[in-house]
Amino acid sequence: MADITSSWNYLPVEKDSLLWGLHVTSAGSTEYLANTPYPAKRHPDEYLFSWEDGRTLEEYQLVYITKGCGVLETSEASRKRIEAGQLFLLFPGVWHRFHPLKKEGWDENWIGFNGEVAERIMSAFFSPSKPVVQIGFDQELLSVIHSLPKLMKEDLPGVHQLMAARTMEALALIHSHAMSKNDIDRKVIQKVQQARYFLLQHSAEEIDMQDLAKETGMSYSRFRLVFKELTDRAPHQYHLDIRMNKARDLLLHSTLSISEIADRLGFASAYYFSRIFKQRNGCSPSIHREYKGKLKY
Repeated sequence: MADITSSWNYLPVEKDSLLWGLHVTSAGSTEYLANTPYPAKRHPDEYLFSWEDGRTLEEYQLVYITKGCGVLETSEASRKRIEAGQLFLLFPGVWHRFHPLKKEGWDENWIGFNGEVAERIMSAFFSPSKPVVQIGFDQELLSVIHSLPKLMKEDLPGVHQLMAARTMEALALIHSHAMSKNDIDRKVIQKVQQARYFLLQHSAEEIDMQDLAKETGMSYSRFRLVFKELTDRAPHQYHLDIRMNKARDLLLHSTLSISEIADRLGFASAYYFSRIFKQRNGCSPSIHREYKGKLKY
């Protein structure tokens, strides 16, 4: 039985796409019926592989399985069974192989992409050692993936940048699912996001983090753990970062004195503000203002 291809396409890399920082190299979706040879021979040679040899790509790929099941193995992760509703990520230079189970087949939906921005996103938020993300059935993500082959065929002005934006949207959706793993469910994430917004709105106030944790319905230890998982910073450090960002902006774009800035941001004294500012930024507020923010922190 032949594989049934709904749509796919492969793109050459253009100069403006490289300048944008993220470019799409391929996208598509394929339904592999049970007992179908895998992968389809109509793909370009650089994408074809056998289970015995596997392959190593020079780009990133996300592969979303929406039906059936199979197996994934990479040089960075042990062999894993892949079920419908799971997505796996492939990284440049990382050997891998995968296939649907012969008696099951599967529906795969993918985007291939690369670039400096892609590298920054993937290295910051995803890991080759944890390539599988539990998605479930996400119609929004599926629609984003399916929109790319259609855009490729239209080839309108700016289409490469639009495809890059769609790919970033897909990665954001995947990251959202990844952050919902383990004990962090969506309701907890929502409560922590509300706490983050509260800290932003009350940046000039001293906040009792124990009380803020109670408002979320969590113990402080649990609140701090989840907060740090989502932001890489403890609540107090996150709040202080907001105040420091505002301090740097006021030093550069206002005529307020250092004492007035300290008071506006809720610091007990100009001396305390200056001491904290220097600890966080490596220079005093007056030096920051003098050099007009050209110092790199």
